[in-house]
Amino acid sequence: MMHARWMGLALVTALAACGSEDTVAERKADAAKDVAMVKRMSKAPFEPIIPQPIADVDMERYGLSHRGCRFTAKGDKDPIFVAGPDEGFMIVPPDLDRYAARTTSAELPGGAHSTYTGLENWLDIIRLPDDETGGDAVNWPARIMLHDAQERVAFMADGMMDCTPPDAE
Repeated sequence: MMHARWMGLALVTALAACGSEDTVAERKADAAKDVAMVKRMSKAPFEPIIPQPIADVDMERYGLSHRGCRFTAKGDKDPIFVAGPDEGFMIVPPDLDRYAARTTSAELPGGAHSTYTGLENWLDIIRLPDDETGGDAVNWPARIMLHDAQERVAFMADGMMDCTPPDAE
């Protein structure tokens, strides 16, 4: 009889252990879901960035007319980014944002660099093929991509980089 009691107790313990394994697995799954939810919730909602063209009056006001290259999006007459060998500028309303050239990035014609880093975002300049545009060392087709702090593309435009020195205009 004693042996039957031990067998019954062993059976109950074994069944209880099986239930606790499921509980541990369920707790791990719940914890993983919670972590995923916190990660999703900690990302700021996506907001596109719409730069404002830099008018001649702004170029003079901020002292940008003598700086390196200017990126002008297709269809615009004023540049949206002014790129120099050390820094670049863009108006993201209401502010003029300053970007540091990543000097380890590729150097592009006219002394511009391919990457500029700001306080809250960064910008890539990609030289596009010169087909049909007559691009040369001072004027060349480009794409500009502005990334937000979470590495999402917040703005992108194709256009032309003009690296003509201001006194040559």
